[in-house]
Amino acid sequence: MVSTTTADSIATEGPAAQAAITGAPTKPSVAVPPVRVGLRNGLLAFFALMAVASGLRDWQYLLIMPIPLGVLWLSPRGASRTLLAFVAVLVVVGGGVTTYRAGMEVPDWPATFQENMWTFSLREMLDRGWGVTLEHSHRFVASALGLVAISVLLTCFIHRARLTLTLLSGATLLAIIAQGIIGGTRVLEVSQNLAFLHGALAQGVVALIAVLTVAASRTWEGSKSTASKYAGGAAFLGTFTAGLVYLQIALGAWVRHQGQTIALLVHITLALAVVAMVLVFAKQLAVAAEEGKELGVDRRVLARIQRWLIGSLVTQFVLGILATVGIYFFSGGMYIEEAMAAEVSVGEAIFATAHVFVGAVLFSTTVIGAVYARHVLYPEPLKAS
Repeated sequence: MVSTTTADSIATEGPAAQAAITGAPTKPSVAVPPVRVGLRNGLLAFFALMAVASGLRDWQYLLIMPIPLGVLWLSPRGASRTLLAFVAVLVVVGGGVTTYRAGMEVPDWPATFQENMWTFSLREMLDRGWGVTLEHSHRFVASALGLVAISVLLTCFIHRARLTLTLLSGATLLAIIAQGIIGGTRVLEVSQNLAFLHGALAQGVVALIAVLTVAASRTWEGSKSTASKYAGGAAFLGTFTAGLVYLQIALGAWVRHQGQTIALLVHITLALAVVAMVLVFAKQLAVAAEEGKELGVDRRVLARIQRWLIGSLVTQFVLGILATVGIYFFSGGMYIEEAMAAEVSVGEAIFATAHVFVGAVLFSTTVIGAVYARHVLYPEPLKAS
């Protein structure tokens, strides 16, 4: 038992002194090498110069450009969450671009009307109309997403993150770059097929960023893998359900970019299969979490994922119905090439764009559920007969 005097001294001493008194082991602290601190400070100076240069042309950019500076001061955990917030905004803006058929409102790339994207006047953007505002904002947020992704990778390097986390952040950055190139090529080639590919792959990039954020979390780091009789079923159902949800998302992207009624009918029919599979997978996660409770193992994360699956599934199903009603009853149908400038109803704008966003949430949650099922569950060893 520790005396009151000793306890008081422990409270005022540092971790090393506390460990010496109590005998408790301490986690050795790892100092950040000076070269990495210098790298961070150099990057901060670089981003600051970019912010000032952009702000000289349009002061509003000063509200956006400092964000990568702040990310470099965060841990990989905080940086990845910032990246997730940015991609959430990008999904909404990108969904609005497709809803309003504004993908070709800015006909050049990577410039904006023959001018550097980062110095293009916001006043001129607004004067050119809603379509240009949407498309330029989409590009602007996307390029900011790339800057934040670079910062996430650098924070992993600076803070000596796990190799798997660093590699995952690098893969995420490459995926964002590839997605940007596809989007730019779609503009240069004036290709609806590339527009579809850009929209479909976007959801995969979102899911990858979501997995990166989860992998950087304390919950992931503190999770332990334990034997479960549901491990095999959860792993299979997670992978299969994620694939089915992504197929449904790709069909939805085809409908939005090509406007074919037959594709919409297939999309609606497949939605029923998606609902069934997501419910089955959610149930599998719930029983695995309940099994953990009976065994005294903490698997509450699986129960949280199960609730997110159910909530996003119900919301997505309702939004799908409302989006269809908005498109065919208030906007007059799917307008693609023959009527690019057709008026978009408020119902279509809200519900169709929200349908894209919640679809990204549903797919990302399914992928996270599949990844977590493999992370915390492994099959029980076979019993000798």
